[in-house]
Amino acid sequence: MTKLSMPTGLLLEAAISGGVAGDKLVEVLLKKDLESLKHIGKEETSWRNLFQFAENNWESIVDAIQNGYSFKFITVRGLQNLLQTRFAFIENQDFQLNESGINLELKNDQLEFLRSRVPTQWQFIKHEHENGKYNYRAVLSQTQHIIS
Repeated sequence: MTKLSMPTGLLLEAAISGGVAGDKLVEVLLKKDLESLKHIGKEETSWRNLFQFAENNWESIVDAIQNGYSFKFITVRGLQNLLQTRFAFIENQDFQLNESGINLELKNDQLEFLRSRVPTQWQFIKHEHENGKYNYRAVLSQTQHIIS
């Protein structure tokens, strides 16, 4: 599976969530078709950076689009952005940031997606609805022993 940087992966997710996916996304990147991405709401500079990355790493980006990818590394804010982009999660409704990670209410397919994309620095720990709402806690691996 192709590994992508956080900014590149998040832009792919934004495009896919905005309805530009698969072969259409490959075509948009090949043609550097900014007009097809403007409705998504990201800055033009971000898309131009993605076009440049695609030009320099064509085989990798096509493989990522067609066969999937994972992040090389993702921060708390990056994971938050991924949740909001991919699943339209709303903070304090579908997830909650706290000092030890992120509490989430995840369905099985959402959990599978996150485990396939997010590197093993993050652990998704099932917990019993302690606070009545969230069924998983996402924590950085090195902090897991502190909060378990």
